[in-house]
Order: sequence, then structure tokens, then C-alpha cells
Amino acid sequence: MIITIDGPAGSGKSTTARNLAEKLNISYLDTGATYRAVTLRALQNGVDLADEAALLKQAQQIDLKMTPGANGVVVEMDSHDVSEDIRSEEVSRDVRYAANTPVVREVLVDLQRKMGRQLGSFVTEGRDQGTVVFPNADVKFYLDADTDERAKRRHKEQTTRGTDADYDSVRESIIKRDESDKNRAVAPLRIPEGAVIVDTTAMTPEQVTEKLLACVKENF
Repeated sequence: MIITIDGPAGSGKSTTARNLAEKLNISYLDTGATYRAVTLRALQNGVDLADEAALLKQAQQIDLKMTPGANGVVVEMDSHDVSEDIRSEEVSRDVRYAANTPVVREVLVDLQRKMGRQLGSFVTEGRDQGTVVFPNADVKFYLDADTDERAKRRHKEQTTRGTDADYDSVRESIIKRDESDKNRAVAPLRIPEGAVIVDTTAMTPEQVTEKLLACVKENF
């Protein structure tokens, strides 16, 4: 069973994917973490993010592992736990470079598919999961919410982790990421063919999960 959840930043993809995977007793594949990890590695190594060749080298050399943890997926990069570091505002702001670089995407899509084969059944979320990475998924979803609500969620997420995040900066970052994701030349953010579209603006995480769970059960 392969279930994809696509959508823009702050739409609830990650939380819903984790919750849905738990309800179905299958794995959760956090593909967005692969782009964040490469971005973090590049920042730590002082790499010019606009240098495609240098960024590709970071993607090719990275040793990335993801395992289930008590509070979600534990992301290990080069044998270090970077689960929190990859969620920083700096990484969120700059991850568009890795996402928009075709050669980097090619490396990471291959990695994501490899992880998927190892898992067998899973819920995966991102911006191109149902359109590019797993186009033959059994069930596809597209989550969305209005910009202000998505900014509030992301701001709360960062402040909860102890990050001194400014709401206006977070909102501006989301707007820029939306524009970048939808207009990039390779694998732009699109609604996958056959996807169930869910507006999560006025919904709680629990309500979103239950709605998706009901859809899955209709198909299996």
C-alpha cells in the first residue's frame, strides 16, 4: 500500500502523514527531510547554495538514515541526529535551492524510491510524491490551506521547538516557497491526477487524519 500526500508548506502534510501511517500501522516516509538534510549539510560546510555542482556533491556524499521515533521520524545525517536542526527557519528558507536543482532532485528522488522499496507499505508526503516520485500510488491526497493559517501553524511549530521565529518572516518565507515550488522547472507543485483534495484551513489535525483514513478504507 502506497499513499501519497502532496501540498504546500504548512498545509498539514507531515502531521497527517505520521498520524495516518500510525492508524494504518504502516511506515511514514518523510521525503522532505532529504532536501532539508542536504541543505543543512551545505550550510554547515559553507557551500554556496547557488552553486549547483557543489550542492550536487553534498547530495551525493550524504549518509542519510530515517527511523521511527517517539516524536516522529529520527533523521540521522552522517551519523548525527539532525531531526531538529533540519526544521530551523534558516533551513526552511534555503531548502528551495536543493528543491529547485534538477541534478540534486534526481539523486534524492532515487534515494526516496529506494527507501520506499525497503519499507514496502508506507505513507509519504512532499510536493511531488503523487506526480513524480510515486505516480502509481494506490491513494493520492492533496492538502491545502490559506496562507495566513499555514503561516500560523509553521510559526507555532517553530516557537514550540524553542526557535525565536518572527511571524511576518515565517509568512514571507511561506509565500516565497509557494512561488518557488509552483514555478520551478522540474517537478513543480501540482495536484496529482486522481488525488483527493482536502482544504485543512478550518480542520484540526485529528479531523484531517480521520477524513483521509475514511478515504483509504473506501479503496481497500
